[in-house]
Amino acid sequence: MIVKSSVQELFPTPLWVADLPPEQALSLNSKLKTLIYGQADRPPNLQVGATWQTDPNLQQRAEFAEFIGLVNLAARSALEFLQVRYDGFEVTGCWANINPQTGMNPAHMHPNNFLSGVYYVSLPGDTGEIVFSDPRPQAAMVMPVVKQWNRYTSNESRVVLKPGRFVLFPAWLVHWVPVNPSPEHRISIAYNIMFSDFTRQVSPPQWQGNAPLLPPASV
Repeated sequence: MIVKSSVQELFPTPLWVADLPPEQALSLNSKLKTLIYGQADRPPNLQVGATWQTDPNLQQRAEFAEFIGLVNLAARSALEFLQVRYDGFEVTGCWANINPQTGMNPAHMHPNNFLSGVYYVSLPGDTGEIVFSDPRPQAAMVMPVVKQWNRYTSNESRVVLKPGRFVLFPAWLVHWVPVNPSPEHRISIAYNIMFSDFTRQVSPPQWQGNAPLLPPASV
């Protein structure tokens, strides 16, 4: 007879979702939409099936300072949750995406960063999804028929989106955005976060060995 049963979740993958108050989101998104269209070298009357992106340096532009401040706030909260030690972090890249009808963002990750995220400026019908793939390839070795998909049996996870929503996740997590079925543009801003002192604090080995030091190699 089993007295007690429990479930333990091993190696969980964190994902953070944060929403701006509706009034703040409405005001900010109106400004961001104007700024993003202003980055285009030509009017963004994109062809069906195309996807347009700005240069990945919006974090360096004064007109995006308010938005970058919110990105920093979200990143600081995530790092505090993870309880990692760091001297500082920075936005290493920030760019806008415009998906016209049938436009999409294929599966990808963001190398050489610790966290990545996306903020939604405009969504057709005010809804959408971002899809995250299971990072454990061996978990798909056996896929039995299920009574109902859940987080223990699915090989992907979908997050419902709305304007004013931040989604933050580990930069190594593969993600993609489905095709935009609407003639209205889907507009988002993606960004990466990395430790400012990575080469000094994170890149060196995080263990202390007991082996004696070897003399320097002769040239």
